[in-house]
Amino acid sequence: MISTGVDGLDAMLGEGIPFGSRVLYSLDPGVDGQLFMISSLASSVKKGLSCLVILPGTTVDAFRNDAMARSVVIPGLENFQQVLFLDGIDRERIQKGAKTPEAQAGEWRARVAKICNENRVDVIFAYLDLLGEDFGLDHALAIIDTARRGPKTTVFLEHLNLEGTELIERFKKEFGFDLVVEVRSSDRPIPNFTYFTVAHCSWQDGDFPSVPFIIAEGGIVPYIPNIVVAGPENSGKTTFVANATERGRPPRRSGQEREPPSAIMDHGWLHWKDFDISLHGIPGKEQNDSLVVPALKHAMGAVLVIDATKPRTFARARHFITLIEKKKVPFIVAANKADLAERIDTATIRRALELPKAIPIYPIAATEPADVHKVLEALVNYITEYSR
Repeated sequence: MISTGVDGLDAMLGEGIPFGSRVLYSLDPGVDGQLFMISSLASSVKKGLSCLVILPGTTVDAFRNDAMARSVVIPGLENFQQVLFLDGIDRERIQKGAKTPEAQAGEWRARVAKICNENRVDVIFAYLDLLGEDFGLDHALAIIDTARRGPKTTVFLEHLNLEGTELIERFKKEFGFDLVVEVRSSDRPIPNFTYFTVAHCSWQDGDFPSVPFIIAEGGIVPYIPNIVVAGPENSGKTTFVANATERGRPPRRSGQEREPPSAIMDHGWLHWKDFDISLHGIPGKEQNDSLVVPALKHAMGAVLVIDATKPRTFARARHFITLIEKKKVPFIVAANKADLAERIDTATIRRALELPKAIPIYPIAATEPADVHKVLEALVNYITEYSR
């Protein structure tokens, strides 16, 4: 297996990519996703694999400088002895020496074949956009496939997706790629975030979650910056945050009214399934409603916790829904105390809260960490679906 260099992605894929796979990193316009390709290259170099990098849009030195600038957080990029290149200088020479697109494509294939015949090449990394512009997608892929020297040769491609889902489907079905990872950006201006999605994986079944991420020390870090936990008084918010919080780092709680407003909120975080999740629980009393809008301002998502045994609190819950919807924050509902006999069913709750079918309701016991984690995982998925 070859590591992608992104821990959260490797975990989804069963600890990496099988040798011989064809991998596509598909980047939406404006998304800073170049680190995926560089991380995968760094992992291959660190594993001792010989690599060919095809980068028609830049020079080896420029690429090296960019990669080495990231070497503090991505070990392995300092060793380029086992990396071979075809770069923008090669492209210029090919264009000067061959006058027709057909002749230029032939020269590309010849240069790729020469390198691979004279050297061991385990992994190919190719930047597809300029080759696609010069020769069309089919011929560009044929040039890259010239480098494959057997079933164990692995191919990583990066391209800028200007055509949307139709192009993704072509890579999956027409071109037979084994793994397609989309790197996308939310449509929300505040807070804006980027995330990756496994659109296709030939060796793993099932639906894959979309994973928001940041670029930080250590590389690509799956991350949910801020999730607000709101709901009526005594609905179970504090218990929810406490059972979500990383063991050894208990949530902070203070009921002193004379302290700053943030001090009466529940604060927690956890590193779970490669996510760093920050939680902020808002007190349910009306006197603390002034905290809700500021907390939601930079929230990526919200969990509305209700007591499923107390329908008299649903009007108050509806008030929170109005505030959340006004800020256009994606949210889901956690119907707490679902383990009790007097609980109300989700259909009745949905009618009482006037919730559309698109908003999920999850019956939970906030005392059970597994239930809390299930809700957070569902919210992460819902956030990225909401933002598409």
